[in-house]
Amino acid sequence: MRQSPKPEPGEDPVSHIDLSQSPEEVLEYWTEERMAEAKPREIQLPKPGPRQEDQD
Repeated sequence: MRQSPKPEPGEDPVSHIDLSQSPEEVLEYWTEERMAEAKPREIQLPKPGPRQEDQD
């Protein structure tokens, strides 16, 4: 099984945010106009680790 590279010390590998709004408030925020103007978030993948056959 392929393992993901370990994050650097002090680096959080998972993106998250603490919400103070209810699910209903979040849905109310995302109007059709806001959805139309939204831009996708840039995804940064971790650097590839050593290949499995190189680890043996």
